[in-house]
Amino acid sequence: MEKYWQRWLFYLDVLVLVIFAVATVYMAKDAFWAGYYRAFGSSHINEYGNALWHLARDVAFQVAAIGWIIYRLFRCQFLLLRKP
Repeated sequence: MEKYWQRWLFYLDVLVLVIFAVATVYMAKDAFWAGYYRAFGSSHINEYGNALWHLARDVAFQVAAIGWIIYRLFRCQFLLLRKP
């Protein structure tokens, strides 16, 4: 039964890494567009606001993914140290 859960957690870890990578790419894109629209001032204020909201969305996904990665890292390290 433990091997079954290890397999599913491995797939979940790979999925979380993919989510982190995709969020990083989108964060770079949205940060670029936020700076681009900010450079033009008030004529593009709506696009600037939308780009900032998209940037906040990307950061939220990254924080969740990093939280999971760090939890799994320390949990696996703890389990390895517990074994005799």
